[in-house]
Amino acid sequence: MATTPRETSSRAFDRGREAGEIAGQISARLEGHDRHFEAINGSIAKVAAELHVITLTMQRLADQAAARDATTVATSQARRDAGEAQRYTAADNWSRWQKVFAVLAAIGVVVGAVAALWVFGTPRPIP
Repeated sequence: MATTPRETSSRAFDRGREAGEIAGQISARLEGHDRHFEAINGSIAKVAAELHVITLTMQRLADQAAARDATTVATSQARRDAGEAQRYTAADNWSRWQKVFAVLAAIGVVVGAVAALWVFGTPRPIP
Protein backbone atom coordinates (compact mmCIF):
# COMPACT_ATOMS: atom_id res chain seq x y z
CA MET A 1 0.00 0.00 0.00
CA ALA A 2 1.21 3.37 -1.01
CA THR A 3 1.28 6.15 1.40
CA THR A 4 0.49 9.70 0.40
CA PRO A 5 2.99 12.26 1.47
CA ARG A 6 1.73 14.65 4.06
CA GLU A 7 1.18 18.17 2.99
CA THR A 8 3.27 20.74 4.67
CA SER A 9 1.68 23.77 6.18
CA SER A 10 3.37 26.15 3.74
CA ARG A 11 2.12 24.05 0.81
CA ALA A 12 -1.40 24.06 2.27
CA PHE A 13 -1.12 27.82 2.74
CA ASP A 14 -0.01 28.29 -0.89
CA ARG A 15 -2.79 26.03 -2.16
CA GLY A 16 -5.36 27.95 -0.10
CA ARG A 17 -4.00 31.27 -1.25
CA GLU A 18 -4.18 30.17 -4.91
CA ALA A 19 -7.73 28.91 -4.39
CA GLY A 20 -8.65 32.22 -2.76
CA GLU A 21 -7.11 34.20 -5.60
CA ILE A 22 -8.98 32.12 -8.17
CA ALA A 23 -12.20 32.52 -6.20
CA GLY A 24 -11.58 36.27 -5.98
CA GLN A 25 -10.96 36.50 -9.73
CA ILE A 26 -14.11 34.49 -10.43
CA SER A 27 -16.08 36.66 -8.02
CA ALA A 28 -14.76 39.84 -9.64
CA ARG A 29 -15.59 38.53 -13.11
CA LEU A 30 -19.07 37.49 -11.99
CA GLU A 31 -19.62 40.92 -10.47
CA GLY A 32 -18.54 42.50 -13.75
CA HIS A 33 -20.93 40.20 -15.62
CA ASP A 34 -23.74 41.12 -13.23
CA ARG A 35 -23.18 44.84 -13.89
CA HIS A 36 -23.05 44.13 -17.61
CA PHE A 37 -26.34 42.17 -17.50
CA GLU A 38 -27.98 44.96 -15.50
CA ALA A 39 -26.84 47.47 -18.13
CA ILE A 40 -28.15 45.22 -20.91
CA ASN A 41 -31.48 44.74 -19.16
CA GLY A 42 -31.76 48.50 -18.64
CA SER A 43 -30.98 49.10 -22.31
CA ILE A 44 -33.53 46.51 -23.39
CA ALA A 45 -36.14 48.11 -21.14
CA LYS A 46 -35.40 51.52 -22.68
CA VAL A 47 -35.61 50.08 -26.21
CA ALA A 48 -38.91 48.38 -25.37
CA ALA A 49 -40.34 51.63 -23.99
CA GLU A 50 -39.22 53.58 -27.06
CA LEU A 51 -40.61 50.90 -29.35
CA HIS A 52 -43.94 51.16 -27.55
CA VAL A 53 -43.95 54.94 -28.03
CA ILE A 54 -43.09 54.55 -31.72
CA THR A 55 -45.83 51.96 -32.16
CA LEU A 56 -48.41 54.25 -30.57
CA THR A 57 -47.23 57.17 -32.69
CA MET A 58 -47.45 55.14 -35.89
CA GLN A 59 -50.97 54.00 -34.96
CA ARG A 60 -52.02 57.57 -34.24
CA LEU A 61 -50.58 58.73 -37.58
CA ALA A 62 -52.42 55.94 -39.40
CA ASP A 63 -55.68 56.90 -37.69
CA GLN A 64 -55.17 60.56 -38.54
CA ALA A 65 -54.43 59.70 -42.17
CA ALA A 66 -57.59 57.60 -42.43
CA ALA A 67 -59.67 60.40 -40.89
CA ARG A 68 -58.07 62.99 -43.18
CA ASP A 69 -58.75 60.82 -46.22
CA ALA A 70 -62.38 60.35 -45.22
CA THR A 71 -62.76 64.10 -44.68
CA THR A 72 -61.16 64.83 -48.05
CA VAL A 73 -63.50 62.44 -49.84
CA ALA A 74 -66.56 63.87 -48.08
CA THR A 75 -65.49 67.45 -48.80
CA SER A 76 -64.79 66.64 -52.44
CA GLN A 77 -68.21 65.02 -52.84
CA ALA A 78 -69.92 67.99 -51.17
CA ARG A 79 -68.12 70.45 -53.46
CA ARG A 80 -69.02 68.38 -56.51
CA ASP A 81 -72.68 68.28 -55.44
CA ALA A 82 -72.70 72.03 -54.76
CA GLY A 83 -71.14 72.75 -58.16
CA GLU A 84 -73.71 70.59 -59.92
CA ALA A 85 -76.54 72.26 -58.02
CA GLN A 86 -75.18 75.70 -58.89
CA ARG A 87 -74.87 74.80 -62.57
CA TYR A 88 -78.40 73.40 -62.54
CA THR A 89 -79.92 76.48 -60.94
CA ALA A 90 -77.86 78.87 -63.07
CA ALA A 91 -78.90 77.15 -66.29
CA ASP A 92 -82.59 76.75 -65.52
CA ASN A 93 -83.56 79.70 -63.36
CA TRP A 94 -82.78 83.32 -63.90
CA SER A 95 -83.01 85.74 -61.06
CA ARG A 96 -85.53 88.56 -61.22
CA TRP A 97 -82.82 91.13 -62.04
CA GLN A 98 -81.50 88.98 -64.85
CA LYS A 99 -84.99 88.75 -66.36
CA VAL A 100 -85.53 92.53 -66.10
CA PHE A 101 -82.16 93.24 -67.67
CA ALA A 102 -82.85 90.79 -70.52
CA VAL A 103 -86.22 92.46 -71.29
CA LEU A 104 -84.66 95.95 -71.19
CA ALA A 105 -81.81 94.82 -73.44
CA ALA A 106 -84.26 93.31 -75.93
CA ILE A 107 -86.33 96.51 -75.96
CA GLY A 108 -83.12 98.55 -76.44
CA VAL A 109 -82.07 96.38 -79.38
CA VAL A 110 -85.47 96.74 -81.06
CA VAL A 111 -85.56 100.53 -80.52
CA GLY A 112 -81.99 100.81 -81.79
CA ALA A 113 -82.79 98.77 -84.90
CA VAL A 114 -85.89 100.88 -85.68
CA ALA A 115 -83.91 104.10 -85.16
CA ALA A 116 -81.12 102.86 -87.41
CA LEU A 117 -83.58 101.96 -90.15
CA TRP A 118 -85.29 105.32 -89.86
CA VAL A 119 -82.02 107.26 -89.97
CA PHE A 120 -80.21 105.22 -92.57
CA GLY A 121 -83.17 103.70 -94.35
CA THR A 122 -84.65 106.83 -95.93
CA PRO A 123 -82.91 107.91 -99.15
CA ARG A 124 -81.81 111.53 -99.30
CA PRO A 125 -81.45 113.49 -102.45
CA ILE A 126 -77.95 114.43 -103.43
CA PRO A 127 -77.63 118.21 -103.74
